[in-house]
Amino acid sequence: MNAWVDLEARLSKRKTIDKEVQERIDKEKEHWQKVLIRIIAVVKNLAKNNLAFRGKNEKICEERNGNFLSLIEMIAEFDPTMQEHIRRIKTGEIHDHYLGHNIQNELILMLALEIKKINC
Repeated sequence: MNAWVDLEARLSKRKTIDKEVQERIDKEKEHWQKVLIRIIAVVKNLAKNNLAFRGKNEKICEERNGNFLSLIEMIAEFDPTMQEHIRRIKTGEIHDHYLGHNIQNELILMLALEIKKINC
């Protein structure tokens, strides 16, 4: 009975282990939303100006990696969200980073479909 009362008290105060895990999940979700917003902005800008996305290299922070990754690097100079994202890539904390050509192509296609819907 004591354990039940203790659990009930912690639940009402939102002081459970689940709360801490949920806060970490929410923080990670927020990070990825911010990253995707910035990636979409870069894709829209390059597409709007009819500029090439890729260069000879598809690796972040390397020479000749194209306009897309160069703009991501430039944003990271000023933006803590992208700084953290690039740090995670460099340290190997994440492998799926949404900076490759496949996500670029998917975003271009999705944006083109949205424009097509608006114009119809």
